[in-house]
Amino acid sequence: MSRTIFIFGLGYVGRPLGHLLARKGWTIRGTTRTPERLQAEAADGWQILPFSDSQPLRDPAAALHGVDALLTTITAIGGSDPVLDAHGDLIARFTGWTGYVSATSVYPDKPDGFCYEDTPVDPATNRGRARVIAEQRWQDLLGTELFRTAGIYGPGRSPFDSLRDGTARIIENEGQLFNRIHVDDICRIIDAAIESPRRGRIINLADEKPAAQGDVVRHAARLLGVEPPAAQTLEEADLSPMARSFYVSRRKVGSKVIGPELGITLRYPDYESGLAAVLQAEQGDHASPR
Repeated sequence: MSRTIFIFGLGYVGRPLGHLLARKGWTIRGTTRTPERLQAEAADGWQILPFSDSQPLRDPAAALHGVDALLTTITAIGGSDPVLDAHGDLIARFTGWTGYVSATSVYPDKPDGFCYEDTPVDPATNRGRARVIAEQRWQDLLGTELFRTAGIYGPGRSPFDSLRDGTARIIENEGQLFNRIHVDDICRIIDAAIESPRRGRIINLADEKPAAQGDVVRHAARLLGVEPPAAQTLEEADLSPMARSFYVSRRKVGSKVIGPELGITLRYPDYESGLAAVLQAEQGDHASPR
């Protein structure tokens, strides 16, 4: 029997997840700010609805009728969760599986050791604090499963883009370190969690090789056969407070759930294998830097 999932936010993660589940027989419903971008999916039978923090669903009861699973990828906007702000009363009565795509920014900076799913949250940024509040709202309401993602990358979202258009930067700050996660692995892990649900579970979505930003950009440049940009110090870069918070991160993230509980082996456990796959996927459009 076909199952139906509703995905708030058919964007960089929600859209490929929808394709993965559709191939398995799921019916896909979901939202986007720009429905015209998903014309091919609409032609394939996806029900695509407009939604934003200023434009709630016109008929939320009809949109969620008959839905077996509900996932949101929409970030906490202005410190609040727009999905629950708009439709929390209705969603509170939902009886199927629910998931919330969060971020590893909820964890503290931890130069020594790793942050795992049982590490207490202690975000160092306003962005991370907003995520913690949203996570708690979803868990208090429905026992929602949380997917704390590291830096998301994949085709069309990687250092190759900025290297090609000449905007790449290497900003070095001693001790800066963080994980990444390929979008394909995100989708595989969420799919596995839906198939083997556990109420209130937390899953860290992170690769197995935390690294400094400069190391990744230099490796991407080698793969393209171009010179990497000259390194800058954090002071020389003159970043906005939000951008600066990214470059002062000292956080290594691991998972006690992906392998032991879900039986998933990452397809791209490090940025080297992930970037090689991205470049291969993009070869048709970006065989050489522009």
